[in-house]
Amino acid sequence: MKRMVPTALVGIAGVHYVAAELSRRGLIALPTIRNTKGYDIIVATPDGKKHANIQVKTSQKRVNYWPTPPFPKISGKSKDYYVLLRWDDSEKKFEGFMLTGREAQAAVKDEQARQDRRVLEGTRKVLFPCVQVAGRWEKPAIRWRRNWETWNL
Repeated sequence: MKRMVPTALVGIAGVHYVAAELSRRGLIALPTIRNTKGYDIIVATPDGKKHANIQVKTSQKRVNYWPTPPFPKISGKSKDYYVLLRWDDSEKKFEGFMLTGREAQAAVKDEQARQDRRVLEGTRKVLFPCVQVAGRWEKPAIRWRRNWETWNL
């Protein structure tokens, strides 16, 4: 049976994975301390002319959704990004998806509205803000995966 790693350690592993990958791409990637609200990594070009703020969500399983704050609390400024990571056990590596903050806001807002309708219908009890990469989100997820594979400032 596979041993589960504590969630906090999985999150830290994801942040360091993203920072390492961005460094490999020639960027300066600075993980923030754990209590920095909203951002896990600040990334900049070596000349300091461009920067971005990244929030990382990591799963140690091959999930199709990542819990997020409710959509009003997701930062959608022009330099804000979300990287979603899930562990692919067959490949022994993380699979990544990268969304802009605005895309993350829109995805969570849409999902919350869908869940809200289900609560009103009585087929769901609570709201669970999240970003999904399956079902009707499969096509955007293809783009989000490509974004992660090719993104640079």
